[in-house]
Amino acid sequence: MKFVLGAFLVVACTGSNANKAQVGARPPANTAWGLEVGADYLTYQKLTAEPFLSAVHGDRLVNVYVSRNAAEAYLSGGEIPVNGTIVKDSFDNEKGQPGAAGPVFVMQKRAPGYAPEHGDWYYGFYWANPTGKFAGKPLAWQGKDAGVTYCIECHDSYDRGLGGLVPSSQLMR
Repeated sequence: MKFVLGAFLVVACTGSNANKAQVGARPPANTAWGLEVGADYLTYQKLTAEPFLSAVHGDRLVNVYVSRNAAEAYLSGGEIPVNGTIVKDSFDNEKGQPGAAGPVFVMQKRAPGYAPEHGDWYYGFYWANPTGKFAGKPLAWQGKDAGVTYCIECHDSYDRGLGGLVPSSQLMR
């Protein structure tokens, strides 16, 4: 199955909560880059030597970063601990080389009860300089915003033993 970012935006902007999606929203005042979680991802353990092509992240080249408290579990296929955070930054695919910066994708394991129907995962998405019809308007969706519906649906289909994660080595490329 191949998804593109355009499909993500269509899915994210439909449904009864579409008016709540923060299209063009300014980053929250208390954060440096638009999301509550993962702003410090460059201090996390980087698990990819170089960006790889991810079909499910808009056919973009992505890097994977995992918070120190979750890296061992992620690499071994174990259960991600509460507050374990996974971030993927992305870039346009310019003939196999990273181009312009794309969206940043965030997942964080939350305490039991946050979203039990989805393994208690928090999702976030931030794109500082989107292209297409959203050009010039930062996109920021997080938590239970309608804009993360695509993330939730996709990760719900993964092996629950990994907490909704697929190790980078198993992703469609």
